[in-house]
Amino acid sequence: MQNMPANYYHWHQCAEILSVSRGVGIALMEHQQYTVKPGRLFIFPPGKLHKVYVEQDERNLYHRTTLHFNPLLLEPWLRDFPRQQMLLRQLCGRGEKARVFDVGDLQPVIETLLQRFETLTHEESWSTSDSAFLIMQLISLLPQQEQATGHNTFSSTIIRWLENHYHERCSLEEIAAVMGCSRGHTSRRFHDETGGTIQEYLMMRRIRQACELLLHSQLSVREIAERVGFTEYAWFITCFRKNMGKTPLQYRKAYPYTLPGADLQAG
Repeated sequence: MQNMPANYYHWHQCAEILSVSRGVGIALMEHQQYTVKPGRLFIFPPGKLHKVYVEQDERNLYHRTTLHFNPLLLEPWLRDFPRQQMLLRQLCGRGEKARVFDVGDLQPVIETLLQRFETLTHEESWSTSDSAFLIMQLISLLPQQEQATGHNTFSSTIIRWLENHYHERCSLEEIAAVMGCSRGHTSRRFHDETGGTIQEYLMMRRIRQACELLLHSQLSVREIAERVGFTEYAWFITCFRKNMGKTPLQYRKAYPYTLPGADLQAG
């Protein structure tokens, strides 16, 4: 169990399942805003940009459990369970949308599963088949349809606009004009709704796209920098290293088109 939300935009090269047991906040994903609350389970496919924002205090303590896993490694283990194998592809495949489920009465069962497997992952006998068995149980418990819906907010409107323009200059003046507000109002309202700045989101959206191109294209680093909206090559290298902990070339070598061998981690 963890009590620290990821109050910044991020993504993973693996899939992530996040189960919330305590606390209330918001999750920003798929250009919409969702409520974070107990009994809600989020599934983020590989490469899905998202942010969980929780203002913690003594009246709003946040507890969640996350699982990170490579769905491509687990899929063969489900070959004798075709329905669960198809569900795994639909829920966790790269390019699929992030999903939100209200598990309600099933929350104690899911928490028991997660706590049990969190303990087992530290044992030497833990194997990929154990990981596949856990994921199969979890996805089998999920409702057939998502019950949670997102909200269109001021910030989500900006995020949708940036999705189509992140590779351009995207000045605050231009964004404010699109929203029909002053620069100050636009900045303040975005921050009030998301806990972050427009520039923070724009930077991570560009970096995420750069990561995708590094892994799934033959473009040079300089070409990628230009394609995602950086006008200065040196600034792109600096920003990438600061946010990813590696240079673009180091990142490309670390994740050569397929995910690393580690199949599942609980946290």
